[in-house]
Amino acid sequence: MVAITRKRGDTYAEEIIIKSKTTGLPVNITGYTFKLTVDPKKDPLTADNNLFSITGTILNPTAGTVEFAPSALQADQTPGVYFYDIQMVDGAGRIRTIELDKWTVQQDITKT
Repeated sequence: MVAITRKRGDTYAEEIIIKSKTTGLPVNITGYTFKLTVDPKKDPLTADNNLFSITGTILNPTAGTVEFAPSALQADQTPGVYFYDIQMVDGAGRIRTIELDKWTVQQDITKT
């Protein structure tokens, strides 16, 4: 899994490439959907305390490339360590959690 560290207020996109666990080659993600969700708890029982969710934008379906760009509101979180996962839904409606790790927000210096 991949831990993500961001500066508070940064709205640049996190880009990932979906690869086959068998071959290591990019997966054609045409017709797929993606959602990244951040929560203060590693193992939340409900979605009640989720900080936010971001719908993924597919950049290149045949190369398996998808990005998650937080809004200004989503990026303005109190510095600390949170947790995230990314769920992928294929064209047949099958759900797979493809990432699960820490989401760390560090204090920035420049305020806009």
